[in-house]
Amino acid sequence: MTVLIRFKCMLVFLSGMLLFSSATSHIPVTKEKGNSRIERIEELLTIQNERIRTLENIVTSQKNEIQNLRDEVSDLKSKDRIHERKLLRLVDILAKSTPKMADVVTSASMNDSKMSKILQKDTSFKKDNKRLLDGGIPTTPVPTRMPTTTAFYAYMSQHEPSPSAHHTLIFDTVVTNENNGYHPFSGIFMVPVNGIYVFTFSIRVDCHSNGPYEIVKNADVVGVVNSDLQQVCLQDHIAGTVVITAKKGDDVFVRTHTGTRHGMIVSDSNGRSSFAGWMISS
Repeated sequence: MTVLIRFKCMLVFLSGMLLFSSATSHIPVTKEKGNSRIERIEELLTIQNERIRTLENIVTSQKNEIQNLRDEVSDLKSKDRIHERKLLRLVDILAKSTPKMADVVTSASMNDSKMSKILQKDTSFKKDNKRLLDGGIPTTPVPTRMPTTTAFYAYMSQHEPSPSAHHTLIFDTVVTNENNGYHPFSGIFMVPVNGIYVFTFSIRVDCHSNGPYEIVKNADVVGVVNSDLQQVCLQDHIAGTVVITAKKGDDVFVRTHTGTRHGMIVSDSNGRSSFAGWMISS
């Protein structure tokens, strides 16, 4: 009987030990799983932070590239304007050349038979002139007729979305162009005759627009107007007018300011952005 009691006690003791061992064996496993999850989360955060830094570096690099491209475009536009002005001057010189130069250029493309006929006519014409002069008949020079009016008016046929700094505005639709001083492909008025001129421009600015606009003679700013609609959403018209002395060959045009500006230039049937000028005295 005593042996049986002792055996039962041993069984109870062993059962208790097994239960305690089983209970305590789960604690480190749970802690180990928790630590593993925390380490995994920290690893994911590290990877995400590295990706964010990489994206930030890419954005910074792209911003620098965009700014460099803008600078290059501005420089190319400036060079293009210079070349265009030179070309326009050459065209103007050729248009006002003497008829003899035109005859020489034309005859260069003719065949020998046509050239000989022209030379024969020219020789006959010279002989007739000599005979008239020898006979004492006076000759009266024919004055070259010059246009008595110089004036132009042009407007934009469409909107100009967010033009960059130092950007020449092009008013491509010409309504009036007496004496052919205004060039709609470049937006530049090349002064054909020395005199005193009035120039005026009107810019229709869009909602939340801001920034100044200049009217320039050659490289000199002769007038400037400013729009400031940053705090309000409405459209407005700003205008500027100048009276200046200009010489033949001077360039007059409208451009954006070198400073920061924002907003679209609007031009449609409800309101045009325009540029005009006329000579008031020679």
